[in-house]
Amino acid sequence: MQDPIKLSKKEELRRRFILDGNIWKVMIQLSIPLAVYGLFNYLYGFFDLLMVSHIGDNEVASVVFIDQIKLAMTAFGAGIAAGGSVIVARYYGSNEMVEARKHANASFLIAVVFSFIAVALSMVFGRELLRLLNASDEMINAGYSYYMIQMLTTGIMAINSVYMGLEKAKGNTRLILWLNLIAMIVKLILSALFVFGLGLGMMYVGLATLIGQLILMVVALFVLFNRNNSLRLDLKHMKLPMRYFKAILIISIPVITGKFLFSMGKVLVNSMAAFYGTSAVAALGIATKIGGAAGSMAIVFEESEASVISQNLGGKQLNRAMKSHRVSQILAISIATTGMVITSIFINQIIPIFTNSNDPVYIEMIKNIYMWERFSAITSTSIAIIAGMFIGFKFTKITFVINVTRLFLFRLPLLIILQNIGVGYIALGYIMFYSNLITMIMSVIFYMIFKYRLRTEGYHEMYLEN
Repeated sequence: MQDPIKLSKKEELRRRFILDGNIWKVMIQLSIPLAVYGLFNYLYGFFDLLMVSHIGDNEVASVVFIDQIKLAMTAFGAGIAAGGSVIVARYYGSNEMVEARKHANASFLIAVVFSFIAVALSMVFGRELLRLLNASDEMINAGYSYYMIQMLTTGIMAINSVYMGLEKAKGNTRLILWLNLIAMIVKLILSALFVFGLGLGMMYVGLATLIGQLILMVVALFVLFNRNNSLRLDLKHMKLPMRYFKAILIISIPVITGKFLFSMGKVLVNSMAAFYGTSAVAALGIATKIGGAAGSMAIVFEESEASVISQNLGGKQLNRAMKSHRVSQILAISIATTGMVITSIFINQIIPIFTNSNDPVYIEMIKNIYMWERFSAITSTSIAIIAGMFIGFKFTKITFVINVTRLFLFRLPLLIILQNIGVGYIALGYIMFYSNLITMIMSVIFYMIFKYRLRTEGYHEMYLEN
């Protein structure tokens, strides 16, 4: 039976390019807009830290602490978007547009319901959650309004994540870039106006982010429900058989749980870092933010890779799907390494951007933690690209294992041991380096086992088992 949904000429050319074009060109063309988008996501947190650094150290520590909670909450929308986009891309690659559209509708509905329940709970029990995570009274008092706004923002970001996931499934990454550019410019202008122009507090830095994401959401909803969109959403079509929701949840729940636990684990690391004082929490956050600059552009290859793999599997091109992973690793590691070298060379010029403190002890603390944290740009990128491959193949349980073991087997226990034997704040740098390195080695082993099973068992048998 012929599929009644026809793609536009431009969209069909892009689909054929992903399935038949030079794989290096495909990965570069799809990933560059996402790399810039990743940089924008990094700059969101960067600007928040930059703005509040002119207010006080308690505010800096609060932003570092709360932003990790925000990342944990965005796991709901991002996880559903990842699972949904993989299934949509699979049907998109095989040119089964009716099924692709139905799964797009299911993804949207699940993401909205899950995310807003999580947001409501995080806002109702906000103070209790912050105290449970060992936030000091100073940090809570300084950042509670910022926390509430950021939690509300995560609900908006859930809708935006689904929209961007569906555009990635189609390989339409340029549109994602331009829309996020607009949102970031709005956020930057408002943040500067609120803090420097009007002298307002950190709550308004969060408000600027909320407004930027709201603008993006309005555009996203317009595109999602537009009748010319090949993956158009329709409220009446969201009454789907349970099998559609089940298919997405089976893939998404391991991703959601892994991302959530990993991000909450980082909150626990910040909580344990308070053992060394508020300055240590702020120093760890700044060191991580500096190191994250390199990784922010490299790690997004995970997302383009997953979509390309899924489309090619839909087109029954297993070898091409595997090749896209190898190309992604080479490109992403090259970017991460280059970024790490640049930030290492200019570290003395970069630190003053993040803090106006002249305390040499505090500055040295940031440098010492960063000297270990910087290698995470490479190790975390490699881990993400391997995870992206498994997501593209719908083996998301492995990504769950990777995320959980990195934190709860390698990072937190090591920090507890180092604190108990009397190692100073430099332990915060040690745990970032060693946990990421060991996890990267573990991920490579998983990848080698996966390749071996592909050769000996074949993908079809593995997929049925999964």
